[in-house]
Amino acid sequence: MLKKKKMAKETEAPHFCILIVDDNSKNLQVLATTLKQQDYEVEFAVDGKTALEWLNSNDFDLILLDIMMPGMNGFEVCKVIREDLRKDTPIIFLTAETEKEDLVKGFNLGAQDYITKPFNTEELLARVKTHLDLKYNKEQLLILNQSLEEKVNERTRELNLSNRKLIEANEKLLELDKNKAEFLKMISHTIRTPLNGILAPVQLIKDQVESNEANELIDILHESVLRLERFSSNALLITRLKTNPDKLYRQDTELNGLIQSSLDELKESINEKEIRVFQNLPGGENIISGELDLLKKCFVEILDNAVKYSEQGSRIEIIATDEDNQFTCEVKDYGKGFPQKSLDSLFELFSPGEEYVDQNLGLGLGMAKLIMNAHSGRIEVENQNGNGALVKLTFPGMMKK
Repeated sequence: MLKKKKMAKETEAPHFCILIVDDNSKNLQVLATTLKQQDYEVEFAVDGKTALEWLNSNDFDLILLDIMMPGMNGFEVCKVIREDLRKDTPIIFLTAETEKEDLVKGFNLGAQDYITKPFNTEELLARVKTHLDLKYNKEQLLILNQSLEEKVNERTRELNLSNRKLIEANEKLLELDKNKAEFLKMISHTIRTPLNGILAPVQLIKDQVESNEANELIDILHESVLRLERFSSNALLITRLKTNPDKLYRQDTELNGLIQSSLDELKESINEKEIRVFQNLPGGENIISGELDLLKKCFVEILDNAVKYSEQGSRIEIIATDEDNQFTCEVKDYGKGFPQKSLDSLFELFSPGEEYVDQNLGLGLGMAKLIMNAHSGRIEVENQNGNGALVKLTFPGMMKK
């Protein structure tokens, strides 16, 4: 008794089993002998009932099915195979010349081919081989599809697992960022509260003390407190730009006026160093959308750096252009310029030790870049051939009024 036949794996040589169903013993003998000579395994049934009993408990690769048989004819057997047993085993009808007109009925029932009696051996073997090859290739394709599906499912599970881990890691990072922001905010407020309590008394003492030596010490104290207060404010702003860069309080901002108000804020230090400021700005109103306080902070940091590192009595040039829906502002000074080794790290936060970087732990230029990034702008720096430095700010989306 044959066992249930499994599909051959890709690495296995195919071994085919064929069921012959014919009530004519001579036909059975001829067919069986011919097929066994080709190394096919052969079983046979002399009527439809016996054939269905075979098929109910065994799988075959091909069925050679006679049409005219006593009891159940070939059409009825074919119908049971397809509808009741739900098997898709290829079926080749064995038919006489006079029965060929009935073959359309057989094809409609699910048969694949037919062979006429008496048999032509070469034709028989060719048709048998064709349908066995088709079945084998179909099974191999199914195996391949199943293998690919398993690999896809396995990869999908791996990706889902990785995605879950990534989500968990991202949630932890967000929580850490939130905690860091809250911590820095708390530290900043904690520092600024006593600083505000120190600044006013220091100023009062400075106004009342007449000793030059004492005044120098008080100036040092006053400057140190101002720098610490500035650092606290900048650290809080950087935390905001790092954690929520897209949350801007946008409004239309007129850049000529923004530049002038930034210069006004630095008026004391500009006058102290006798810096001459030359401006070449486009006429009319040059409007961009942005957060006014942040934009002013950016300009103040850039201009303050230019003033700080300019020679006594030198000049600063501010040149603005309006082209291709962009507003570009260049700030040139005539100081020492950027040390060559620091050009690649000027925008890194908390990078102390560079001569041209803001003394307050390198926050100035780094913060200016964060502000420009938040406004989809650019900041570029370069030296002027040993004759000072140039900082270039480019803003998108400028509207001319």
